[in-house]
Amino acid sequence: MQKADRTTRAVAGFVDLLLVIGLARLPDVLGFLSACGYILIRDGLLDRRSVGKKLIGLYVASSEKAGPVMAYRESIIRNVPFAVAYILFLVPYAGWALGPLALGVESLVAIGDDRGMRIGDMLARTIVVQNGAATAGTRPEERPPAGQPDAPVPQDEQH
Repeated sequence: MQKADRTTRAVAGFVDLLLVIGLARLPDVLGFLSACGYILIRDGLLDRRSVGKKLIGLYVASSEKAGPVMAYRESIIRNVPFAVAYILFLVPYAGWALGPLALGVESLVAIGDDRGMRIGDMLARTIVVQNGAATAGTRPEERPPAGQPDAPVPQDEQH
């Protein structure tokens, strides 16, 4: 798998951040729930990737060979640190320091890891890869379920 570079991931994250800011501007509790909900399930949307990842061409795939296909469960697990940072940021004074600190820790872990995995990726056992760079050259959702062998490729479709 070819991991996604940090710059590309940052651009996709910025697009998602703009969407979260827009959702947070909705009235009262609706804005909070919409923004927090999007943060948690964003990687399970749109062909199993967030709006930012879809625009930039990134996928979230399992970091293990026979791991599960990316779904809402893995999206929620991998994005809990971002949801916690968002909730912390809403707390006056202390949260304004703790929220960015939590995001900084996530970033530092991703920078220090050789596969670019942040804390959320380690918890969900996922990795962000370039478009089309998932297992065996297929997108994550096209892989067979764990435990099932790959289907043979017909002769006319082999390269």
